[in-house]
Amino acid sequence: MLKKKNGFKLSTREKQQSPRQLKVSQAIQASLVECFRKCSKLDILLDGCPLSITKVNISADLRVSNCFFLPFNTTLTADAINAALEKSRFVIRDYVTRQVNLKYSPEIRFYYDSAFENLTLIEELIRK
Repeated sequence: MLKKKNGFKLSTREKQQSPRQLKVSQAIQASLVECFRKCSKLDILLDGCPLSITKVNISADLRVSNCFFLPFNTTLTADAINAALEKSRFVIRDYVTRQVNLKYSPEIRFYYDSAFENLTLIEELIRK
């Protein structure tokens, strides 16, 4: 299955979720933040890279988790950070599985959150 590396459709980011999906996605988001702070087995590029998890969407069957990230004050590109996250995906998944007690361990997919860039572009177009 191919996935876009550079962006995402707005409809995938803003899908309506059930209360259970919201609760699980909040638990996964908290676990991801803790993983980035504490886990030492992650890729070396992620060490000291201020990374914010802006949104987590989980599928209806709770097996696929789409995580949107936004880097702050870093010289690394979004593609480099995404590659580092993909290298560390199994370590992150293991950490999340230990923290969030679910029947199945969700597959974690990372996407760069370009919503803020889209917002500034829309504001510029409105001003013109």
